[in-house]
Amino acid sequence: MKSLVLALASTTIALLIGIEVTAYLTVWPPAMSAVGDGTTVYDPEIGLVPRPSAHTRHIYPAIADRAAFAFDIDTDDRGARVDGPGQRSAARYDILTVGDSFTWAYALANQDSYAARLGRELGASVANFALASYGTTQSLQILERYLHLKPRLVVYGIIAHHFERNVWPCAPSYYEFCLDVSHVSWDDAGKPYIAPPFSNGVRRLQVHQSGDYLSPERWLTHGVDVIFGRLYFAWSRYREPDDAKKAEAVQFLLQRMNQAVAASGSQLLVVFLPTNYYGPPAVLPGIIDKVGGGIRYLDLTGAFERNRQEGGPNPYIVGDGHPGVAGHALIAAEIAKYVQREGLLGLDGAIGAPKRSR
Repeated sequence: MKSLVLALASTTIALLIGIEVTAYLTVWPPAMSAVGDGTTVYDPEIGLVPRPSAHTRHIYPAIADRAAFAFDIDTDDRGARVDGPGQRSAARYDILTVGDSFTWAYALANQDSYAARLGRELGASVANFALASYGTTQSLQILERYLHLKPRLVVYGIIAHHFERNVWPCAPSYYEFCLDVSHVSWDDAGKPYIAPPFSNGVRRLQVHQSGDYLSPERWLTHGVDVIFGRLYFAWSRYREPDDAKKAEAVQFLLQRMNQAVAASGSQLLVVFLPTNYYGPPAVLPGIIDKVGGGIRYLDLTGAFERNRQEGGPNPYIVGDGHPGVAGHALIAAEIAKYVQREGLLGLDGAIGAPKRSR
């Protein structure tokens, strides 16, 4: 009996040590902090969505060649990013923007985002439903929820990394455990579909970031959840689809996005936003052509390169691939020129053959 008790005790101690090491000691804290309401809430269909009517400040310490900085994130009652707290959504907007942190405007005040600048340049109302960590999958789903706002134009800011994100069950985040999101998968017949998130990754991330796991029960349940999240994250990366499947997923999502936008009486403009001057995946223009149905495509790689060759201001945040204030100004100016040239906010925005511009 004594040996059995010792065996159980040693096994329990080993398990508790394993949880402490795997779920806590080897999960490194991010080089940032957040105060306020929080930027996201769990959504069983998408995984995470912007927290409505929220105010949050993100604070980043100085590292290497980057100075310390902070920025505020405010949302209206629908979750769109806005200039300050307490704002309510309008019943209709001229333009809806969707995308990831490039469109959401990571590290910047909302006034400096290309979405806000585009509204000022065109004299149009804009609702920005982008969110950091999104890909085409989540951008499509959040857009489908808000097309009742009857925009005349939808701008989707795509980056090269969306090809990976669209098929990942775990979105990019500050931790190496799963932030579960919707993603493209394939059924037994080989047809793509959007699979829902497997678990509540928002809760996992928020509990870990807040340190709200000090009670024995919370420490145990959260620790087990983090271990699951780490295993699921590793499994999902190991089973990542090949490039052909990623391209198929992008085409599937853009077709559905364009069909939804067209059915609402609006026009879809896909804008490629280069990361550190790198251009789009070679297959993207061909995917746009296959989608057809009047979809518009604007590749801003050339505009960023011209800015560099002409000695213009650095469009990127130092030490980071995200566009800074100058980058967002450049993006807004190029989109505004294209929209005005093509009459996308006018009555002549008819559906026709896909048009591409560089």
